Amino acid sequence: MKPVLIVEDEAIMRESLRDWLRDEGYEVETAEEGEEALQRIGKKEFGLAVLDLRLPGRDGLEVLREAVAQNPTLKGIIITAYPSVETAVKAMKIGAVDYMVKPFTPDALEKSIQEILGPVQAEIKPEEAKVELAIAQVPVIEEAKVEETIPITEEEVPARFEQGQTSFKTGHYSEALREFQSILQIAPGHMESRVWIQRTKKELAKPRIEVPEGGTTVEEVVKVNECVWSKMGVVSYRICTRKYGCLTCEFDQEMQDKIAAGEAPGLDEALEKLKELPGPQRVCRYALKGDVSYRLCTRLFQCATCEFGQFMEDALGQKLAKLASRREALRRKEAKTKGQIS
Repeated sequence: MKPVLIVEDEAIMRESLRDWLRDEGYEVETAEEGEEALQRIGKKEFGLAVLDLRLPGRDGLEVLREAVAQNPTLKGIIITAYPSVETAVKAMKIGAVDYMVKPFTPDALEKSIQEILGPVQAEIKPEEAKVELAIAQVPVIEEAKVEETIPITEEEVPARFEQGQTSFKTGHYSEALREFQSILQIAPGHMESRVWIQRTKKELAKPRIEVPEGGTTVEEVVKVNECVWSKMGVVSYRICTRKYGCLTCEFDQEMQDKIAAGEAPGLDEALEKLKELPGPQRVCRYALKGDVSYRLCTRLFQCATCEFGQFMEDALGQKLAKLASRREALRRKEAKTKGQIS
């Protein structure tokens, strides 16, 4: 299937749609404005372009017209918060196959994309099938019910949205859903929250698995939660218990101290394996955790002596402190609101 190009100048909207479609199995690229989109289309054959009507510089209609001239098989979907009969007619004349008015649901966009490109044909690999079998064989833990939404103000929307994303990324899906739903109470047109609500509901619908003691499928089922020290090969196997929040993990601090003293078990063997890897595969621990998209390890796990490691600890520490402060402020606000309601 040919890839999809999303052209949207609002970063949150652009990234949310990209993540949603990627989760559904589509190959997706993004562009922030028209010239960037046309450069990408000139270098790669896309099957579909989803373009915002109002873009910096050239608008979505102009971009679509030139894109179709470059690639006559390209299909287009125009999305806009400022619809009119005139722009809808123009869009259809130059090759758009759909004209969607914001706010729309991600499901509606995906349905339109399926009608144009067809459904994603997922390839099931043997490893994935093995994991699916393992999941089917372990007990299911029911997810906690989502609490009722609470009233918020428009000024709180950015903080609530960020808190919802943080809760989602740390696996607290019920809390995330409550945050996003609270936003829609005050801002029903907040498209980004609608996208994240759909993603969160998908996660809530998935079975939560409990690792069986002494089972033979443990590593297959929970590999995604493997400790970063296990991923680096310094310890044989360990499950992350802190959602990769290494700054708050006692085991991580213990390993850092042992490595600094040259007393870490398995360190010599791990270093030899690292040295044997091709250069591009010597991945930094922060890339293994997902904090950065890609970076090579330049200090052979001596993170305490690494300037980048110190920079990341400082940045993550500041973010944790900021989120803790914001969470406390929101907690006090909720407590005050509940007190007034009761």
